Amino acid sequence: MGEVQGIFDFEAGNPDGFANWRREQEAWRAAVREEWKLPVGRRVRVRLVGMDREIEGELVLRTHPRVIDHRQTLDLGIGNHAFSSEEIESLTRLD
Repeated sequence: MGEVQGIFDFEAGNPDGFANWRREQEAWRAAVREEWKLPVGRRVRVRLVGMDREIEGELVLRTHPRVIDHRQTLDLGIGNHAFSSEEIESLTRLD
């Protein structure tokens, strides 16, 4: 669920299609990281508001934001835990 669906054209005959798609996805994640200052796609330790313990794992986007704008709330997750960017009390990158 954390991976954003892109267009993968099997008919185009482009042998670099998958590599291009992966580069596009990484560029998009980099834009999200920069705009929201969150290490999406990286291992993190997160404490959420109202939660008495921390969660560790890969921080993923559960849904694709319509625009790259930090004023929007992100739908995030780590493992089976779903949360919004507004619920993050503290976050530490582990890798």
